[in-house]
Amino acid sequence: MRAFAERSRAERVVLLVDVGEERPPAMIDCAPGGDLELTDEGALWCVPAEVDVGAEPRPLPDLRPPPATALALDPVTGELEAPLGAVANLAGGVLALARAFGGRSVATADFATRHPEMPLTIAAREGEPIVVAAGDHRFELPEGVA
Repeated sequence: MRAFAERSRAERVVLLVDVGEERPPAMIDCAPGGDLELTDEGALWCVPAEVDVGAEPRPLPDLRPPPATALALDPVTGELEAPLGAVANLAGGVLALARAFGGRSVATADFATRHPEMPLTIAAREGEPIVVAAGDHRFELPEGVA
């Protein structure tokens, strides 16, 4: 997750990891700077950024994040402003992160926009539409975009 957060320049990354039908998902939250919080079955572990977790980074596609000033989403109209292919690239990366953990795992990532109070959130799970959100509004990306 740290590798994804760094390479994508995400402000925050949250992963709900599918650990089987009989258990609720584990949650990993990666804050800016790389601090991790792992929640599993009600227990919470905090892992500071300087602590190596000893896991190899999962394979991810090439990530080409645009500068925050190039991203904007109008939450009323759904109009998205971004360089050509930028949102598809980020969405593909978020989906790849969810896929890397398998099962019904869900990945979300918040990306800075030109409006600091309104990050662009992308959420993805294998087999479901990718969702882009800003504020209280959510929009599904057309199939095949990522």
